[in-house]
Amino acid sequence: MKTAARIAALAATVAVVAATSACSASGGGGGTTPTCTNPTYPTAVPSAAATLSASTTTAAAGAVVKTSFPTLQGQAYAQVPVIKSQNGVLTAQFDVKAQKFSVAGREINGMAYAGQFMGPTLQVNPGDTLKITEKSELKDPTNLHTHGLHTSPIDISDNIFRSFTDGTTNEVVIEVPKGVAPGTYWYHTHIHGYTEGQVFSGLAGALVVTGLPERLPKDLQSVPDNLIALRDIQIENNTILTDNIDSNAPTTRTVNGQVNPVLQAQPGCTQLLRIGGWSPDIWYTLKMDGAKFYVIAEDANPVTTVQAHDTLLVAPGKRFDVLVTWPKAGTYHLRTMPMTTGPEGDQYPETVLATWTVGGDAVAPVAMPQDMGKLPAELMNTMDKDAIAKKREVVLSEDNTAGKFMINGEQFHTTRPLFVMKLGTSEEWTIRNVTGEDHPFHIHVNDFQVMSINGAPYESTGLVDTFKVPAHGQIVIRQRFLDFVGKYVFHCHILAHEDAGMMAAVEVSKDGLPADDATLAEWGQPNVDMNMTGMDMGTMGG
Repeated sequence: MKTAARIAALAATVAVVAATSACSASGGGGGTTPTCTNPTYPTAVPSAAATLSASTTTAAAGAVVKTSFPTLQGQAYAQVPVIKSQNGVLTAQFDVKAQKFSVAGREINGMAYAGQFMGPTLQVNPGDTLKITEKSELKDPTNLHTHGLHTSPIDISDNIFRSFTDGTTNEVVIEVPKGVAPGTYWYHTHIHGYTEGQVFSGLAGALVVTGLPERLPKDLQSVPDNLIALRDIQIENNTILTDNIDSNAPTTRTVNGQVNPVLQAQPGCTQLLRIGGWSPDIWYTLKMDGAKFYVIAEDANPVTTVQAHDTLLVAPGKRFDVLVTWPKAGTYHLRTMPMTTGPEGDQYPETVLATWTVGGDAVAPVAMPQDMGKLPAELMNTMDKDAIAKKREVVLSEDNTAGKFMINGEQFHTTRPLFVMKLGTSEEWTIRNVTGEDHPFHIHVNDFQVMSINGAPYESTGLVDTFKVPAHGQIVIRQRFLDFVGKYVFHCHILAHEDAGMMAAVEVSKDGLPADDATLAEWGQPNVDMNMTGMDMGTMGG
């Protein structure tokens, strides 16, 4: 199809979606009570083979959004393909390789799990088994990590010390605990030295654990459920950058790989938005025209108190599940607002991310929930009552001249863990940031509770796995080391910083002592240094 015809066809798709998803009175007759109708969207982003000479948009989306390369904008929002578990098992085959795919109407070279810039959404139930077969056809090593999931870090589970090399086929088997928190997680590559470039190129997707809508009042349990995956992209010669990525440079911000997609809503109707910051480096300060975000889960943890927010700070790796209601007909934009990440950090301009056209019969809004129901004690923010086995200090620092990022004065290595924690205990960590830019702190396996920020008590509404440590500031957190032994990591989730050394290995053992070499080998986490980018790590498991 020629470019003009393709653009016309895509514009027609928006018109069709707008027409078919406009809400009408139930029963179709006059005098009946209007009800909410779920919009319908295509299930894949339409492909476009032509190179655009300038950005184009649609009347529904409004003005052209400034991007770093010409894009096709204002198309109908497209659902990312979903793979669901069946009979307690989710099975997926990923052929990981460099390939072409469409991003905002432009054919681009990148890396993919399943042929698209966004990996398929994996949907599991608590207690399911996640079985992924990953065949690597990349010249550099890769692997797979389920961000935020409470699961084992050893053997062929969520073991980021494994390395999948070119031409190998590797199994990842993850047992999802029955008591896992419902909400939005994600998965991505996590190989030291290559993580930023591989995630930037497309190796990321959503992971949803079911059960969150069921915690809502009955009238809200069947609301539209839309993934809002926030990702930016920079290209050179139609190829996504993998080296020397400048997070402060002009960039193209996308939602599910689309620029300013158009969604539909009805006045007074509510939608569930699964928002995730899945860019490797940049932040988002979100604001919705004329509406508030009612946060029902943060980092896949249902909250103890539902609160309304005018803005949401979405760091790299951060997720929020939110309810949004638009009060009257009109056009509403989701924006990321101007922001800075500190005197030595980045500065980002305001950008429109997505557009809702709200029309049809108005419906009386349903009252928002006040809480998300009773949660198990291990999933609640009750760590202020825990006995603290040990207090520790973590210092985040940088040497920008040398391009080094450090934790407690050292760049990442795996020959020994920074800390060893005893299974079944709780600890309190003070995380100090001595740099002039904000860092999102993230730890694997066990979520944490934020106790204070810069000395002021913090009233948390639940547990988190990613949280901002302000420039020249500190946070105090508490963690419970539950269920799983093994070695894993914590790090800054600005992936450029992680790859440059701002990551540390820790270990959980039954006795609180470091594991011997035989145990490490049994865990599939041998005592081998991964500190050097580009080294051959093929012997570390595959």
